[in-house]
Amino acid sequence: MSKNDLKTSLHALIDSIEDSTVLQAYLILLSREAQSQEDFWHNVDDKTKSAINEGIADFSAGRDANFFEYMKSSHGIER
Repeated sequence: MSKNDLKTSLHALIDSIEDSTVLQAYLILLSREAQSQEDFWHNVDDKTKSAINEGIADFSAGRDANFFEYMKSSHGIER
């Protein structure tokens, strides 16, 4: 069954329910599921998004570094 078929079936079932308690329960369940699937990217501030995108661009352009070498040369921390 396709996603659209599932949604259509759910709409039809919900339309047939008259008990407001049952409808309220489904509303709570579906609301929680919709919130849990929210893309985290929409909650990231612009400064952080910019830094992430800059890092991705650097990596794509071949500008990367070994983490352990970076920590050793920048902070004197070895494994």
